Amino acid sequence: MKRAALLPALLLPALLSGCYRVQKPAAAAPDAHVTRGDGKTLRVFIWSEYIDPDLVKTFEKQSGVRVVLDTFESNEAMLAKLQGGGAQYDIAVPSNYVVQTMVRAGLLQPLDRSALPNLKNIAPGFLNAAYDPGNRYSVPYQYAATGLAFNRERYVPQDTWAEIFGPGDRTFVLLDDPREVIGAALKYLGFSANTADLGELKQARDLLRRVVAKRGFQGFDGGPGTRNKLLARQIDLGQIYVGDLLIATEEDDNVQVILPRQGTTISMDTLVVLRRSPNPELAHRFINYLLDAHNGAQLSNYTYYATPNAAAQPLLDDFLKDIPALNPPAEWLEDGRLDFIDELPPGRPQRVYDRIWTELKSR
Repeated sequence: MKRAALLPALLLPALLSGCYRVQKPAAAAPDAHVTRGDGKTLRVFIWSEYIDPDLVKTFEKQSGVRVVLDTFESNEAMLAKLQGGGAQYDIAVPSNYVVQTMVRAGLLQPLDRSALPNLKNIAPGFLNAAYDPGNRYSVPYQYAATGLAFNRERYVPQDTWAEIFGPGDRTFVLLDDPREVIGAALKYLGFSANTADLGELKQARDLLRRVVAKRGFQGFDGGPGTRNKLLARQIDLGQIYVGDLLIATEEDDNVQVILPRQGTTISMDTLVVLRRSPNPELAHRFINYLLDAHNGAQLSNYTYYATPNAAAQPLLDDFLKDIPALNPPAEWLEDGRLDFIDELPPGRPQRVYDRIWTELKSR
């Protein structure tokens, strides 16, 4: 599940304009036969625990349809399944930095803007971003920062990535996400989480080799798994999406999350309609439903992730406005401590990121 908070609206255009496309190698998929649906079943491929079940039930009741949710824990797992020709989903929820990868792979169809009147509710700073000019293929869904989580009954850390990447050896879990893990190491070293500099990437690789060799390293996990380990006091620390952690505070307020002072990453998740969608009309209807102001607020009030829906913001729970990790200092947005995860430039940098991750996962 993902949960986060709203960034200052005036800074959003500047942040989003810093995104850039990545020419990740991917041949366009040939046209394939698409089995047309009956308009009564919508299949959604989404991050786990990332939508309020009551929103789904209400849509089903109002539309007389059935919504089937299938989940993933990383963008890489999502892409592998979609490119493997598995189940024919209608909607997927990729992070911004893989949207163009999906376009080049022939996985997406252009959106029918006339079927999305509620797109007007999205704050202008989130529209027409560099990862999808004109929002031809994607609609902003939720966004989140990545933090350092702990259970203060077991251990209270300093607000630094050194708790994981430094010489100490507390028990800890890293996210099962290459850009987040490599990005955190880069931020600790003082670099951009989107660097293409091979020297900086080599330093991050060498650091991460030492980190995963620590006795306290408990492996890679998704947000819900890490949250459960913290609730059970099985680990000292966990790298986690802020929103994934906040649901745990409802069960145990000793479980908390901080943003390390070296900075961290932010990712935007999006809604896309897949090229092989059996029910594209129903998919557009569901996306438009989620863009409604009240539904957008209900979504964030459930997930604790930040909403790009300006019309929904006045309807958010006060709880979302009172947690420091959900409200990064404005200067962090200006001095580079917060990085939106971008797509990578073509060629060697992408291969280096892939090699680093493959090595880490094989240890």
